Amino acid sequence: MAAKHILACIDFSEHSTRALAEVGEYARVNGSRVTLVHVSDPQGFIPPQAILEPPSPTDEDAHEAELAKLRDQHLADVDVALAVVSDHAPAKAICEYAEEHGVDLIVVGSHGRGGMERWLIGSVAERVVRHATMNVYVVRQ
Repeated sequence: MAAKHILACIDFSEHSTRALAEVGEYARVNGSRVTLVHVSDPQGFIPPQAILEPPSPTDEDAHEAELAKLRDQHLADVDVALAVVSDHAPAKAICEYAEEHGVDLIVVGSHGRGGMERWLIGSVAERVVRHATMNVYVVRQ
């Protein structure tokens, strides 16, 4: 059964933007609608001496503008929505967004980390696969 709503997860890395070619191909063949989502950490890395401030709305606008560029470059002839979500746990945010918005398929790019590096850093793709209630397609690089 073809997915009607695809959630394409974008972290602005080369790996995630390469996955858009496969998302576009699938969406065109199956008439699927696509949502490009970027999860931004509202605080990111903050040095101990920094003053905590609420996230700037311009950060969200900049991320949405980058998503719009990717949409125009890779998915010009596909029905695409854009979403920027603020959360410190990207995998959790992706799974929750997918459930709340009736997504049939989540597409994530894999950085191909293994061994000690994956153990130390973790893998958003792996966590999404483990916790999502819908199908997840991991585009390996």
